[in-house]
Amino acid sequence: MSKIIKLDKNLSNQIAAWEVVERPVSVVKELVENSLDANCDYIKIEITDAWLKSIIVSDNWSWIDKNDLEIATEKYTTSKIKSLEDLYNVMTFWFRWEALASISSVSKLKIISKTAEDNFWNLLIINWWEKEKIISTASENGTKIEVNNLFFNTPARLNYLKTAKTEYSHIQEFLQNITLSYPEIWFEFISDNKEIFKYKKWEDLKTRIYNIYGDEFASNLLKIDFSMSWMKVTWYISSPNVSFQNKNRQVIFVNRRIIKSPIIYKAINDAYLRYIPHSSYPAYVLNLEINPTIIDVNVHPRKQEIRFASESEVFRCFYHAIADNLEKTSLVWVWNQEENNNFVAEDLFSKWNFTENKFNQSNSPKYYTPSGTNFREFSPYKEINLNPNQSQIKESLDFSREILWNFQEENISSNDLHETKLGRVVGQMFNSYIVVETKDKNMLILDQHALAERIIYEKLSKQKNEAKSQRLLIRENINLTAKEKWLIETNKYTFLEIWFDFEFLWWNNLILNSIPDFINKENSKEIFLSIIWDLENWASKIKTLEEVKNKILAYTSCRRAIKFWNKLSIFEMNKLLNDAVLDYSNTCPHWRPVAFEINLEELKKKYER
Repeated sequence: MSKIIKLDKNLSNQIAAWEVVERPVSVVKELVENSLDANCDYIKIEITDAWLKSIIVSDNWSWIDKNDLEIATEKYTTSKIKSLEDLYNVMTFWFRWEALASISSVSKLKIISKTAEDNFWNLLIINWWEKEKIISTASENGTKIEVNNLFFNTPARLNYLKTAKTEYSHIQEFLQNITLSYPEIWFEFISDNKEIFKYKKWEDLKTRIYNIYGDEFASNLLKIDFSMSWMKVTWYISSPNVSFQNKNRQVIFVNRRIIKSPIIYKAINDAYLRYIPHSSYPAYVLNLEINPTIIDVNVHPRKQEIRFASESEVFRCFYHAIADNLEKTSLVWVWNQEENNNFVAEDLFSKWNFTENKFNQSNSPKYYTPSGTNFREFSPYKEINLNPNQSQIKESLDFSREILWNFQEENISSNDLHETKLGRVVGQMFNSYIVVETKDKNMLILDQHALAERIIYEKLSKQKNEAKSQRLLIRENINLTAKEKWLIETNKYTFLEIWFDFEFLWWNNLILNSIPDFINKENSKEIFLSIIWDLENWASKIKTLEEVKNKILAYTSCRRAIKFWNKLSIFEMNKLLNDAVLDYSNTCPHWRPVAFEINLEELKKKYER
């Protein structure tokens, strides 16, 4: 018997299908893109039981007649090219001609289509690649593809998938993104007979951005229209006035196709580098128009990866498209002579402060530069051995911002403010680090922000069991993306357990009624949005409600602590060090070190003494 055999048709199709149909969103992507290629102006997506039962994509374009219905599910059958030369100019989504064949090999598939010339719908039923029958029935023009029991015959792939909720979120995210590229098309998404969104055709892109990403991005748009050599970058970015905590308002298109490109991401991030704070992100919806002959979209069956003939040119194009536009954005106060006819010299000095031949505007936005700090994975819940000295923390201490910033003379036990229980204060370095000479002749260098953060966190940890919700006098209005709304609805009772109360006004607008009583109102929106994405991104790591509560305490302590680059007086340093209990932990709640100690003997060795 021969050692080399030819795999049967069903098995070979399933192996190939795993490249195209990796997960449920792959099915939705292929079918929606197929409808777009058919030049329809209405697409309806319906899923049942978070995709597990069925995925249905309908459009209003007549593109498969009865004679072509059966062959349409065969591999490498297409109406889009006829020769090798045509392949070099592919502008459609569908170019590998494997999607329907792959989908039909891992599901029970129905294709219903009717052209203007046909009198009846033609229904093709395929069960695990085997064509069962074609039925004619009366209906309107259009095409509907129904995928049932996806991966029912490939349990290994089914076990590979994430939870049904996670897979559903991927579907929703893709659909939201693709609608941005086609605001002229009516999109409708329904899940378990509930309308998730409906975007009417011929909306402008600004309206579509508002519907998907909310007012904060839509109200701070900068239009991009930049051409360089053989490329053109268009559509919108966010102004430097806003930034976001995650990358979920970022999407790149090439010839209106969603792609992922590290080189483009880096170009955009570099352009924003000095305009928004470190560890925050811009928002953008950008499209690159480029000649299809100088790009390779056939890198992978999923078609999200793309290769450019010249990556350096693409990098420069995107960098200058963003950077040149941001440079035109005014971030400083500009004196308008027409509005100040009675201007005198004193007016100028009242607006500007001159120090050492430098001037600073007190009310203007600031440029930011990256710190270059490599942060460790956030984890205030790691196992640590508690020190008995922890119980020595004074219960009466107020760890609020006021205690950390205001000196109270009666709290100081010594007349020499340089003396603290951690040692003698030598001074402050770079408005960020406190240098202390310890009693055992060591030099202790403390990160003032990390130290203050740990102190506040310990106090809040003691109080959290008695924490309550505080009603907001002026309620916080938050615009959400569709995915953020879905995460909130999915975890509604978790938010109630962690002292938040809210309500939806309309589909993407949330009103925050109550917040935990230990956080500041100005931080409430930031903390609330951070928790939303933690519930998604940390699903495999945060397993208990207690850990979610601890994260809120960590966020709060970070926002309320003394900041880096803040100059402290000797009074403030004295109070901060007297409040510190480093025996408990030498890290902040984000697991960054608080102190660095240098032994006197080490110093002597350095100087050869």
